[in-house]
Amino acid sequence: MKERICAFKVKYKANPSWFWLLAVLFLFPILPEYISPFVLFAGFIVFKRQWTREGRKAKVGTLGKFEITFMSLALLSALWSDSKLDTLGTAGLWWGMFLVQVMIYNLANTRAKIDKLLKTITVSAAANGILGTVQILTHLLNKFGYISEKLVVVTPFYKTLDNLVYTWLPFSIRTNTFDDRASAFFSNPNLLCTYMLVAYPISIYLFLNAKNKKHKWIYFLLNFIISAGISSTLTRAGCVIALFGWLFMFIVLMKRHAKELLTIFLPTVGVIVPSVLSRYGLIFAKKSETPILPPATANAVVDNIVNNFVGNYIANNTYTENFANAVKSSVTHLEIWNSVWDYITNNANVFIFGLGFGCESTGSFLLAEYNLNKPHAHNFIFEIWAELGIAGLIIFAVILLCTFGKLLEINANNGKKFDLVFCVFTSLMMLLLFGLTDYIFNSPKQIILFMMLIGLSQAISQCYDKTLIKTTDDFVKTTTKVFNEIVKLEK
Repeated sequence: MKERICAFKVKYKANPSWFWLLAVLFLFPILPEYISPFVLFAGFIVFKRQWTREGRKAKVGTLGKFEITFMSLALLSALWSDSKLDTLGTAGLWWGMFLVQVMIYNLANTRAKIDKLLKTITVSAAANGILGTVQILTHLLNKFGYISEKLVVVTPFYKTLDNLVYTWLPFSIRTNTFDDRASAFFSNPNLLCTYMLVAYPISIYLFLNAKNKKHKWIYFLLNFIISAGISSTLTRAGCVIALFGWLFMFIVLMKRHAKELLTIFLPTVGVIVPSVLSRYGLIFAKKSETPILPPATANAVVDNIVNNFVGNYIANNTYTENFANAVKSSVTHLEIWNSVWDYITNNANVFIFGLGFGCESTGSFLLAEYNLNKPHAHNFIFEIWAELGIAGLIIFAVILLCTFGKLLEINANNGKKFDLVFCVFTSLMMLLLFGLTDYIFNSPKQIILFMMLIGLSQAISQCYDKTLIKTTDDFVKTTTKVFNEIVKLEK
């Protein structure tokens, strides 16, 4: 043990910022959101001091410069924002979380280090998955009378501490907690689900490329735990996207990994499908013969959809309270999106420049103009458009296109390299798909996921040969090359 400690000290002194980066990626999703950023700031200070001592300059790359432009616009929007404190605070969070991307891009300069980061993310996600599973299982056991309420693991884990901290703060923070849905170390089930979705493809990559049978079993178990974590949140969109993510990976990778992916599919379906059925009241819920339509909204478009589709189903089937709540949630989402679109398109200044960065402005006009007491647009495209206008949305779209381009231009001419690029691509895609039904940049723990994936994309790009994309023609040729690689690659 003493020899191991001494060996670790030698390695740490040689590259302290690397170990701090590993600590940040592992601890950030586990610690409370008001503590995690300080671990990142401490790690970045160590990184900056090391780089200064070694006479090196931290690089951000072209992609980082686009992000800096976006975040600068976010800060500048405080000039016309009616909620300046929220705007400055939210913009500050983005600038702060950007530091992890800088660390990943500069420190993960070998393929072995990239794999180490992916393993760290997976283990941290599994820790959340274990806690989330225990939370939902103890809740169900108590619900059906098998254990007392004292034995139920509280969700979120830091609920008592959160209440103390948020009460002490000079400004109000609104958080929605759910006793019947797991949040693990996060403050909300949807936040936990966001992280699980990002980690899910990464865990599959590690499973597919495990060095030996022992490691394969370990990564299989970690993937199962992450799937259980997704299920424990009872997040309908998240569960469906996880199943879609597996299907997407199977279609692309089945030539080399069909058997292994089918092995992964069994636990994924086994724990996620029951969660979807439970949310819709098809299992673990008492049925009623009395159909009840969701209340009419003030929106004719939404009411028409409900009456034509949802109403016909409810009128001809037994329903449960869970199903009615699920329908109500879907109707509310439609109403929010339609209201945000109406507001943006009927206010020229908002259309072009937005109301100012931060969700508070969106929540304010939804309540004032449409009587919807909702904190954000429940869609990252609408939310960014409402906050920073079409100008901010275009810059953000450029960031996404450049990130996907970074991954597409890599010459993934062997199996493991292709799997790596594809798993990060899928993680980012699943994050964005989830963002179409919920706002995915609502907390530092969500913002850092986006920065982590961009940092990984940059790190992978610098470690592998690539065909640079400079024109539309280059993009078409590179995309064609990727499809050819999917067909030609052998195990």
